[in-house]
Amino acid sequence: MLTHPFTGIVFRIIFFVLWALISIGCADTSNNNVLVARNTANSAAPAASTPAPTGSSSSKGKFTPADLAKLKWLEGTWKGTGGEKPFFERYRFENDSTLVVETFADESLAKIVDTTRFELKDGEFGHDMGVRRAVASSITENAVQFVPAPTYTRPAANGSGPPPQPGGDQNQNSFRFERQSDGTWNAILQWPARDGKPESSKVYKMEPWPRKIS
Repeated sequence: MLTHPFTGIVFRIIFFVLWALISIGCADTSNNNVLVARNTANSAAPAASTPAPTGSSSSKGKFTPADLAKLKWLEGTWKGTGGEKPFFERYRFENDSTLVVETFADESLAKIVDTTRFELKDGEFGHDMGVRRAVASSITENAVQFVPAPTYTRPAANGSGPPPQPGGDQNQNSFRFERQSDGTWNAILQWPARDGKPESSKVYKMEPWPRKIS
């Protein structure tokens, strides 16, 4: 069991997902509704403040290694800002179907505290988040959009597992990695409009690390 605080993008996504689940559960309890807990995602469309990327796009469930090759710009070591304190991650393609994300304890990059794998399987590119699964709905030369799998049951070692979890609901949030022209990229968490509140987003800026001195 890890005893360190997670600081990377994936943990932040999971944190906001859990916060959203608690909020939804509390709201729906007052209406005596029984809902299945939810994960990450609404539609693949970015928030209003985020321009749509240019370039060709592949539809969900039909991805190939050639699509993943469009995301080579994610490779490298990055400093993320936009939260209370910076965090540090390394992205690398282990092979033509697996993106590995390593989160470091601090800026020294001396200790890896978490590793996440995004894998291409049967035309679907995504990763497991507990009993949830986030999958890519769009991949272009400049961005990748993730949404929750429509239904997903994480296999258990004994062959049993929780019931399938629904996805694609308008109350769920999504996230995307979006390339910028200055050599940086943004990790964007997006929330749809709900309960009278407008749609919103949270942007984490990812810059090369160590910073190059010109």
